[in-house]
Amino acid sequence: MQWSDRVVVVTGASSGIGRALAQHLAGRGAALALMARRRDLLDELAAEISAAGGKAVALPVDITDRQAVFQAFAEAQQRLGRVDVLVNNAGVGYFGPVERIAEPDLDRLVRTNVYGPIFALQAALPALRQSRGLVCNVSSGLSKRTLPLLAPYAGTKSMLDALSDGMRMELRRHGIGVVNYCAPETETDFDRTTLRGEGVSVPAMRRRRRSPERVAARIAWAIEHERREVVETRSLVWMARVAPGLLDRMFQGMVAHYLSD
Repeated sequence: MQWSDRVVVVTGASSGIGRALAQHLAGRGAALALMARRRDLLDELAAEISAAGGKAVALPVDITDRQAVFQAFAEAQQRLGRVDVLVNNAGVGYFGPVERIAEPDLDRLVRTNVYGPIFALQAALPALRQSRGLVCNVSSGLSKRTLPLLAPYAGTKSMLDALSDGMRMELRRHGIGVVNYCAPETETDFDRTTLRGEGVSVPAMRRRRRSPERVAARIAWAIEHERREVVETRSLVWMARVAPGLLDRMFQGMVAHYLSD
């Protein structure tokens, strides 16, 4: 795929991976429809891309609001003429035990990470049929092997993996490709916006994370080559296959550090 003259919709474009991906693709010649809830951040990013000679429109939208999503996609097609690629990147995290997750947090988690990509696909589908385009769902390496206190979040990403598989088979008749990208832990403000379970403390931890720019470049590569699925946590997946019990014991110790029973 050549990015020049392509129109790409990126959800969750106001920060982190979504912002870095929009900047990366704009630099490759793509026109961007930027979707997220924060208008100020979207306007800032659109202005930055335009100042660098690119093309981008800011379309503030809550991805969990189906009607608003359809309106945003209609505006994207009206202003940019077409949609070639949809990147379902918007998401929210949850850190806490399954036994304590509150219903409002569970509802927000599922609506953002599962309903949102479905609403976006449904809204983009007429345009993607015309362009014989592509959908990229941004999942997580945790969807392949979760860790303690991340199961609700990982569960929504596992469902996104399954949706990607189903969509790939269902949409092929329209000439639409589907890529599933399971992201590694990335240096973003995701920790700050993550929902927290009651009684969960989060001590400072120093660990290596990928830069959003590097992850954005990998997503672009996966789309360009229409890779069925890219999993960036291969060592964790490998250990889960060959020694799942050992992996359980290694990570069970985390629970006492984070929970106050």
